[in-house]
Amino acid sequence: MSDAIRVMIVDDERLFAELLRVALRGADDIDVVAVAHDVRSAIAALDEARPDVVLADYHLPDGTGADLARAVRSSPRQTAIVVLTGDPSAFTLADVARSGASGHLTKERGFGDVVGAVRAAAAGEVLFSSSELQRLLLSERSEPTTVTEPLTPRELEVLHLLASGASTAAAAAALGISTATLRAHVQAVLRKLGAHSRLEAVAEAARLGLVTLDSWTRQGPTSPRGGKVLVRGT
Repeated sequence: MSDAIRVMIVDDERLFAELLRVALRGADDIDVVAVAHDVRSAIAALDEARPDVVLADYHLPDGTGADLARAVRSSPRQTAIVVLTGDPSAFTLADVARSGASGHLTKERGFGDVVGAVRAAAAGEVLFSSSELQRLLLSERSEPTTVTEPLTPRELEVLHLLASGASTAAAAAALGISTATLRAHVQAVLRKLGAHSRLEAVAEAARLGLVTLDSWTRQGPTSPRGGKVLVRGT
């Protein structure tokens, strides 16, 4: 288990937390190293538990999963946060995206999806469904503006793929580059946008008007599922 993904579960519903812990034990590559029930105890356990991924409920007794993500991102550890919610509002999705969390998962999903989310978060992927990404773009949209350090054309292409929810492998294949080169571009995008995660970069890009959701076709406005993500030059 030395190479297993170290996971901390944070949920004030103790039965749900225990069920999640038992379920994750079935994955050979995942090791649940701690369970906490509020933000304060989770932060206190970080140094000893050293989790790679934190699965945190959004609504906690002393704050939110987004608050926990903000606390974690200020630490030197490279820990990914996945926020779990029941029925997320547009505000919740935006708060999660702005917190530096890797993504969001609804509690209605199966345990197999949770295992997949842990693995994806550990690999640095964006964990938002396409519909959630589109809702985020709509809620965060703004007029196009400039950034302090403009993104290069290739970085804008990478940003486009991040906004579409593409995985690292899929984005690299689409651009005809290696995954290592793709990750280097992602890090440049994060740095220029002052973001701590790929998801936060998409939210910031939407706020700056660099990424917009174009849901208009010749036939008129389409449903959000049929919208297109556009990236504007800086």
